[in-house]
Amino acid sequence: MDDRSIAAVAHALGHPARVRILRLLAAQESCMGGEVFEALPLAQSTISQHLGVLKRAGLVRATRQGTRMLYCITDEPLTGLRRLLDTLLEQHPVCGEEEH
Repeated sequence: MDDRSIAAVAHALGHPARVRILRLLAAQESCMGGEVFEALPLAQSTISQHLGVLKRAGLVRATRQGTRMLYCITDEPLTGLRRLLDTLLEQHPVCGEEEH
C-alpha cells in the first residue's frame, strides 16, 4: 500500500465510533446490516456517515441483499497497515535507554 492509502486507513480508524463499527463487524460470523444501527447509540444518519468513511478507505464492503445492506470488513487495508507497523517496529533505531 502506498502512503496515501495508509493515511486514509489511519484517518478512518481515527474515530471511536468507526473503531466500534469494525469491532462489531469483526465479532460476527457473517456480514450484518441493520444490526450495526441497533448496536450503537448514534443516529442512523451518523452511523451511515461513519460507514461511508470506512467504505471510502476500503475497510468495509457493502453489498445489497434485497432491501438490506450487508457490511463486511475487507482484509487488504488492515493487512497493509499491519505490514507498515511491523516494518516500523522492526526498523526503528533505538534512541537510548527508555525510562519506565
